[in-house]
Amino acid sequence: MTEPVLIGGALQPLHARVRAVAMPIVAGLELTLVGVELLQEGHRSVLWVYIDRPEDADGVTIDDCARVSPELSAALDVDDPLPERYELRVSSPGVDRPLMSDGDFRRHVGQEVAIQLLSPLAGRRKFTGEVQGVEADQVALRCADGEHSVPLATIQRARLKFDFDIGKNKVAGKRGRQR
Repeated sequence: MTEPVLIGGALQPLHARVRAVAMPIVAGLELTLVGVELLQEGHRSVLWVYIDRPEDADGVTIDDCARVSPELSAALDVDDPLPERYELRVSSPGVDRPLMSDGDFRRHVGQEVAIQLLSPLAGRRKFTGEVQGVEADQVALRCADGEHSVPLATIQRARLKFDFDIGKNKVAGKRGRQR
C-alpha cells in the first residue's frame, strides 16, 4: 500500500508532529487516524483529532473516543507540540468529514465537497462541487460554474458536504414522502 498524499493544510509541521504521536496510540486500539486540525474557536485553540474504525466496521463510538483521549493527552503532554494552551478533542469525523489526503478524495468520488485553498486559484479560494476523481496531484471537481482541477498541495481544508434536506423529494422537487 502506498503512502497517502496529504493535502496542503495537513502538511503543516504541527499536524505532522501530532499525527506522529497519535498514530501508534490510535492503531494500538485498532482504530484509524483520519487526521488532525487546529482551529480557533473564540479565544481558544482546539486541537481536533479525528478517528474512525476500519472501512468494514461500524463507525467510531463515544467509548472509542474516551479510550483514545486520555492516552493521547498524556503523550501530547510529553511531546508538547503546541506552545500555547489548547483543548484536545478526539472525535468521529462526522457526516461532514474532513478530507485530508488523496485517498480521502478517491473514496468520495461522486460526492459533493467544500474546499478552501491556501492561496487563490483562478481568482478564488473556495470551491464547492462534486469530486470527479484524482489524477497525480490534482483533484478534479465539477462545480456549478464548470470543471476545475485543484492541486492537492494548495488545499488548506476540505470537507464533505452533507445534504441535510432529507425530507426533500429530489426528483420532483417537492417536500414530503417519496412515492
